[in-house]
Amino acid sequence: MIGAIAGDVIGSVHEYNAIKTKDFLLLDPQCFCTDDTVLTVAVADALLNKLDFAATLKEYYWRYPDAGYGLRFHDWAMSDSSAPYNSFGNGSAMRVSPVAYAAKSLDDTLALAEWSAAVTHNHPEGIRGAQATAAAIFLARTGHEKSDIKRLVESWSGYDLQRTLDQIRPTYTFDESCQGTVPQAITAFQEAVDFADAIRNAISLGGDADTLACITGSIAEAYFGGVPEDIREFALTRLDCDLLGVVTEFEQQVMAR
Repeated sequence: MIGAIAGDVIGSVHEYNAIKTKDFLLLDPQCFCTDDTVLTVAVADALLNKLDFAATLKEYYWRYPDAGYGLRFHDWAMSDSSAPYNSFGNGSAMRVSPVAYAAKSLDDTLALAEWSAAVTHNHPEGIRGAQATAAAIFLARTGHEKSDIKRLVESWSGYDLQRTLDQIRPTYTFDESCQGTVPQAITAFQEAVDFADAIRNAISLGGDADTLACITGSIAEAYFGGVPEDIREFALTRLDCDLLGVVTEFEQQVMAR
């Protein structure tokens, strides 16, 4: 989960300032956490305390109303209804990482990912994006090699993971859909040599930088055995006491099992 938060924080300054290079200041003092982090922590809180996903997402929206939510999520959170709105946006994938640590098997991961997504993103693509991300994290944290992660996620999800970053990058643009974000984020992880390189890969695509890096970072953390201490500390200093408290408790109660 820290990997997702770190990716979001590092990508925050590039979300609307697209770059097509890996050569940039990684720990920019202007970085901040966005809705990606807030809703990731909301999912962790719901799992940790057995809370309703929809109610918890709405609660976190009201606690952090200026985090940069998408328009449809904003309208849903502001409404009196908790009915999902058939979204296929990448919000379902950006917030799903805690699921992969709470789940005890791949089947459990897929079911829990669908549950966490469907309260808002009940479109098949919204669910597929969350499940593919959570599956990649679960496989990574349970010792699978990159080739196996790629093969299993590709065969199950139907995503095309054959294109390289060099093939994707030249024509890739800002895309808030799951189908236009999750495969690219997985590829950014696949080509990385370490956690920082994974984040640089994701941001260098020049798309929805914070969410790409959030998804990539969530998988990279699981595969590379954590987040480097300097990056971890940098990201966590962007959280207030309430968010940090949930992250700490989730790590101690769920991730440490």
